[in-house]
Amino acid sequence: MTQGALQEEKQRLRREMREKRRSLSAAEVASRSAQIASQFCCWPLYQDSGTVMFYLSMPDEVQTECMIQDALRRKKRVCVPLLGEKYGEMTAATITNLDDLVIGKLGLKMPDPGKTGIISPADIDVVVVPAVAFDRAGNRLGMGAGYYDRFLAQAQGCLSLGVTWACQLVDKIPAEEYDIRMQWLLTEEGFWSCSGEG
Repeated sequence: MTQGALQEEKQRLRREMREKRRSLSAAEVASRSAQIASQFCCWPLYQDSGTVMFYLSMPDEVQTECMIQDALRRKKRVCVPLLGEKYGEMTAATITNLDDLVIGKLGLKMPDPGKTGIISPADIDVVVVPAVAFDRAGNRLGMGAGYYDRFLAQAQGCLSLGVTWACQLVDKIPAEEYDIRMQWLLTEEGFWSCSGEG
């Protein structure tokens, strides 16, 4: 597949999957998010972790607030993405409660820079990653800016968990050499080991 055809296929898949995501009602988002959070909080690899990075959800994504609250209750070090001034740049900012969040760029929630500290990607045990779609091999289709691919490339040794709706799992995502694969996936239907281990 040529580079142009690959990008065209990614854009087509992005449009299709975003439409599926937008078709979920607020009640479906809340119910399915609760199912996912319940499974996540019982996951031994999460329970054994010390530092966890969560994404801050958009309205039609799997909501992470309950997972964040659970991690804070367990006294884990919790961090969330802080977008940099340069396009595609993202760091991990620690938070101690959900009041450490403000409305930032593009109207999205972000950590208040005055209340957070930045930690190295190498110090994170588990990164919870959003996407427009995943395949069962762990390939991820994001929004196209490459924030998570660049970040995860620096987080060698951390466990990557792709979290999404079951309707956003597809047979195959066209992947490029710099795309970072997930090690685990979680939907409302359960966990999937992308290495085939469980």
